[in-house]
Amino acid sequence: MRKCTIILLALAALAAAVLAGCKSKPANYEDDPRSKIIGAEGVTRPEWMNGTRKSDDIYYVVGDGRPGMSKTAQQNTARSDAQAKVAQWKTAVVADTVKNYMEESGVPGNTQILVNFQQATITRSTSNIAGFDEVEHWIDQDGVYHGLYMYPKQNLEDDFKNSVSDFQRNQAAAFAEFKAQEAYKYLEAQLDKHE
Repeated sequence: MRKCTIILLALAALAAAVLAGCKSKPANYEDDPRSKIIGAEGVTRPEWMNGTRKSDDIYYVVGDGRPGMSKTAQQNTARSDAQAKVAQWKTAVVADTVKNYMEESGVPGNTQILVNFQQATITRSTSNIAGFDEVEHWIDQDGVYHGLYMYPKQNLEDDFKNSVSDFQRNQAAAFAEFKAQEAYKYLEAQLDKHE
């Protein structure tokens, strides 16, 4: 039971490390010929269309609508597209956190509890869209709606912490000596790899 607790807490630290570490510098957008494209509403193609918006605290994603629909329908389609991309990102972060933890710590034997923890965390985080919002939009020359959406990385970290808390309640003895801060360091490190 004690090993189980240590494993799950270390996992929480790994997830925190992944989330905190996403850093990248944007390319020089002014030199890109795409920066001169004018959209349907007379607006120049924004830099974020090249995927260059990065932040330590916010995960940005672009969702696309389809041409030939009303603007409202395009906005809804773009939002759904972006939500699906955020869900994929969350799943990848959590899965890599668990995988890297198991590899780095050399977790032996039955890893079923880690798999259950991973699934519970993914389910919780992908269903929670709190903080997800459109920041900007641009309609290209073909009439396609592109929305830039933000999702606070702290929300995934909070979902991860809540999953740890749930496991603590369910496995009280196993989590008695678990140190959650160690697990969050792993999460921060993993975020560097998922931008």
